[in-house]
Amino acid sequence: MKFLKSFFITGLIVLATSCNLDLLDDPNAVKLSQTDPSLLLNNIQIGMAGFFNTASTFGMQVTRLQNSGGSVYENFANPQSYDGIWTAAYANVLEDCDVLIKRAEENKYTVHSGMARIIQAYTLSVLVDYFGNVPFSDALQKQNSLNPTLDKMEELYPAIIAMLDKAITDLRTTPNAVAPLITDFYYGGNTTRWIRLANSLKLKMYLNLRLTNAAGATAGITTLLADAAGVMSAQSDSFVFRYATNNADPDVRHPRFVGNYITGAGDYMANYLLWQMFYGYDRHTGTAPSQGDPRMRFYFYRQRSSNSSDPNEIRCVAQTAPAHYPFSTGTAIIYGTPGVPPGISTNAASQAWARTFCFPTPIGYWGREHVDPQGIPPDGLARSTWGPYPAGGRFDANVNAGVNNPALGMRGAGMQPILMRASVNFMRAEAALFLGVGGAADAQFSLGVNNSLTDVRDWSVNGTLGTSAFASSPNESATINTFYPSAAYTADAAAYAASALAAYNSQTDNNGRLNFIAREYWISLFGSGVESYNLYRRTGFPSGMQPTVNPAPGAFPRSFWYPSSFEARNSQVEQKANLTGKIFWDNSTTNLDF
Repeated sequence: MKFLKSFFITGLIVLATSCNLDLLDDPNAVKLSQTDPSLLLNNIQIGMAGFFNTASTFGMQVTRLQNSGGSVYENFANPQSYDGIWTAAYANVLEDCDVLIKRAEENKYTVHSGMARIIQAYTLSVLVDYFGNVPFSDALQKQNSLNPTLDKMEELYPAIIAMLDKAITDLRTTPNAVAPLITDFYYGGNTTRWIRLANSLKLKMYLNLRLTNAAGATAGITTLLADAAGVMSAQSDSFVFRYATNNADPDVRHPRFVGNYITGAGDYMANYLLWQMFYGYDRHTGTAPSQGDPRMRFYFYRQRSSNSSDPNEIRCVAQTAPAHYPFSTGTAIIYGTPGVPPGISTNAASQAWARTFCFPTPIGYWGREHVDPQGIPPDGLARSTWGPYPAGGRFDANVNAGVNNPALGMRGAGMQPILMRASVNFMRAEAALFLGVGGAADAQFSLGVNNSLTDVRDWSVNGTLGTSAFASSPNESATINTFYPSAAYTADAAAYAASALAAYNSQTDNNGRLNFIAREYWISLFGSGVESYNLYRRTGFPSGMQPTVNPAPGAFPRSFWYPSSFEARNSQVEQKANLTGKIFWDNSTTNLDF
């Protein structure tokens, strides 16, 4: 005992005299001298996917790509709802990027720093687009971490673009020959694709500025398109994070698969999206599988082949359509505040106008209305759910069985469609119409439609999107190739694309053309609510969106609440009085309050 006590005391003396203990240091924090840059980069890449998944949900819910609850817009999500996205951004992605960039600069690990700058820039841009003024300039400095000041959103945009420019410079600089090897989860080590991503992110930011700084937006887009690398165009250029099928230690399946294929569907699909895709361009009159938008069976899986008549299962069966919903009198269509939806027949006798409430189709596709406050019935094995794109679920081949089985479909080997090449096409089409840059608007519109149609099927069949290093297994190739062979899908896709282009070309002004660009862009963004939220606020299109169930929903959220944890802990922050405050680039005057 004396020996042990003596040894313990001696040890304390040695510790006390051999190190300087800084009580301000967090013993759990990553220290620059201890950081493996490649492992840290792995964590950043994974953290980015989680951040996007959460951010995407909020964007999809307010733009009718996914159902949202609540009864008015201000409570579809409360301040506590945003705590997770804030933590994911600041405590994980942004801080880790900051640490990695400093370490990489010290050692000339230019690919590490280039990738980290792009991910940091993207994450910060989403925070600005969602919340407005946010901390950054001193948010990652230890002495100010408890009360970081808010940077002005209009000043952060050029700072973010500068980050992307510096990232491009890094990626074009030869790295230190002893730089650690990188596992690139996005592009398999292809730095040219990272540069195209940086240019594409600048394109989306400049496009957001077109209503407030048209000259700057035009100059910026002209410059980035002249860059040798260009922007996304090939299938393998799309910025996607791929999941696998392992379900433990860790669970690496797509989180939307996990939430919907274990004990039954957890999410509600948006009835309005289902309605638009089924009846768009009068394609609902075909026979399976060529019935409706060719992407429907890849986006959605039906657990039922017909609509339920049980009000305990789907409560709206026993309800009448809200009086403020659009409807047909038989001889005329009463559109109401939302206006005329592009791509849907204006013939009052069209079947589409018999189904604007409760059931969007006659063949078992159903979810919920926009901002529906009703409780949840026992319909987890009845409502429609996610298909193989992008969640890694099951292709709809008229099987119509329940989804309480994690061995179905792609078994969770889905992906996050963070920024797709089709999105770049639609952005270029909008830029061409209103800024005179980006190429021919009609050509870019057509490319966007066709690239989306191609990539949705290719992902579900191959799970790679042109990047063979990321083959996902299993996929749905056997089922799809039997039920919806390539030749049949190609013919359907060509007919759909031709209808979309004809509708676009029939418009007589740029707003009419933009409405169809927005329609097709919006549909292509299933799984990517970040850009659908930007699109809707920037343009006010597509028109005719389904109103909320409540006839008086209050103001559409032009930005989101500050997270409760951030607002409560930071003495320099006051919670927003409401959600009417616009992001500085949002100069659209379109009424979205319905």
